[in-house]
Amino acid sequence: MINHKDITVVVQGPVQTFQDRPQESGITQKCIESVRTHLPGSRIILSTWPSQDLSGLDYDELVISDDPGPNVRFLKSNGNPQYFNNNRQIVSTREGLKKVTTRYAIKLRSDNFLTGNFFTELQQRYPERSRTHRFLHERVVVANVFTRQYAKGFRVPFHLSDFFYFGLTEDLLALWDLELFPDATDPEIDRENVLFQGFATDCTQAFWVRALQKFDSSIHINGLLDNTPENLETSEKCFANNLVIASPAELGLGLCQKFLGTARISRTKGQCAQWQHWEWQEIYRRYCDPDFPKAPASVRANLFLKRLVHVHPVKLETMFKLYKTTRNSESGSTK
Repeated sequence: MINHKDITVVVQGPVQTFQDRPQESGITQKCIESVRTHLPGSRIILSTWPSQDLSGLDYDELVISDDPGPNVRFLKSNGNPQYFNNNRQIVSTREGLKKVTTRYAIKLRSDNFLTGNFFTELQQRYPERSRTHRFLHERVVVANVFTRQYAKGFRVPFHLSDFFYFGLTEDLLALWDLELFPDATDPEIDRENVLFQGFATDCTQAFWVRALQKFDSSIHINGLLDNTPENLETSEKCFANNLVIASPAELGLGLCQKFLGTARISRTKGQCAQWQHWEWQEIYRRYCDPDFPKAPASVRANLFLKRLVHVHPVKLETMFKLYKTTRNSESGSTK
């Protein structure tokens, strides 16, 4: 059993509305208080930006980093920049983790909170690993929120959530000590329809792939739907050997209001596109522990029917969009 005194929680991100990014009132205080409740004895590092109102926040150490600003991973097809907060997330997470001195660490968004500490047991529950694709020293527990198995109706590889990470501090640093994304500037080669096949690589895919490339430089995807059999298999092996994927309720994570209610990720359509914990157990059994029990047939059938209704019909819409994009590109190149 992991002692709470061996855990440091890095609460990363803005404390309040920052650079036009709305923040739920009081959510960071709720976040920090939840850590005190569910991980008594643990240490809290708040990693945030200058000029934030920190009154009433019960943290142990403060890390203030210069704001790197929004980044532009690519230009839209019309040449306009597409802005992301990838570099902000890298900086606030990385700089906080660098200050951790305990054996274990948590990356927790400043707008989420804990509802339990089940993740500590989950991290220790699955001891078997295969000889290949075993990159981290121990497993890292992550949330299935935005850990998608399907996007736009198709299977997608390497689509890992960036919400919550729990594991060895050295493993979290390996995943988040990343170089910042350079800004795209060239309208000829940095446009989305030139850089990627179909749809741009998702931000969460980009984080995970860049981390994996530290261990295996051959890992690469060229867009959101670069779902070759080889990529899907490699993605599964990396998930099975280095992670534990579980729902917020299963690991003890609370989400802020913008991810609840009618939010796309909270609707049936969004939830059934994500990796389920039992599905992760299936690939754990396939690649790591063949003696691990299978999920009940009723559980499998229930998810299959939900995806049949909510996920697979989207394929036709996606195929039509890709067809139109291809036709427009071809017609543009002949002018």
